[in-house]
Amino acid sequence: MPRRVFVSLAFILSSVPAWSQFTPLESEAAQKDPGAFTIDENTVRIDQLGPTLKAAEIPSLEGYGGGDATIILDSIINNGRKMWKIIVDNKPVVDVRTQYATALPEGVKGWASMGGWQPPKGMICVLTAKNVYGVTVLNVRYQVLRTYGGSYKGKGKYLTAVTVEPLLVEVAWGYKYTMEASVPDTSIVNMGTTENPLAAMMAQLSWRIQTAVKDSQGTDLYFLQGDGSLREIGGPFSSQDLEKARAAVDMARPEALR
Repeated sequence: MPRRVFVSLAFILSSVPAWSQFTPLESEAAQKDPGAFTIDENTVRIDQLGPTLKAAEIPSLEGYGGGDATIILDSIINNGRKMWKIIVDNKPVVDVRTQYATALPEGVKGWASMGGWQPPKGMICVLTAKNVYGVTVLNVRYQVLRTYGGSYKGKGKYLTAVTVEPLLVEVAWGYKYTMEASVPDTSIVNMGTTENPLAAMMAQLSWRIQTAVKDSQGTDLYFLQGDGSLREIGGPFSSQDLEKARAAVDMARPEALR
């Protein structure tokens, strides 16, 4: 049964749309019928369709390996990507084999020097939007992927290969859609203990819907843990809201780690 998630959206209306990226025909059509090229913010929503049947495989071993560096189990870092493009101008551009984030103990060169990794998991979501006439102009299906459960010498549960893979991109003529992911360093936390850490991160998924008459932007947040759990926090958030969300996550950690 698909899980419907209604998202409260705060769109940004650009006072000067990026006219140059639209053809003269698109610009003319938008000026003649602005409603057809204007998103109804109340119709933008994300539906969780359920877990994926087959997630992407864990990235290759190239560039990784063990080492003699001092390992700090409860100092969790992202030695992968901090930000990466997923869809640009209606076309998927992400390579899930190389564009992903991690939450690993400091000093570990890569996930290959750890054990206990569980098979990759993914949650399939669909983002849709309609114009002011009620016509669907955007239908984007994607999956949030993660490989989880890795430990170092039997201690902790960590994350690797956290990414977003587009599965279907349907965008109406005259619309431009862009999506990117980011994992700020400040969003990576330890939800466990000093001796047995549980890595967690907040992945921000931002998108932009543009026409010749309107520029709308939104952000959604996903909270992932090293035990495999994933939940959507919601979105989009202002910088102040993000700080509140991070503060709430920090307060949920064991007192010894605050």
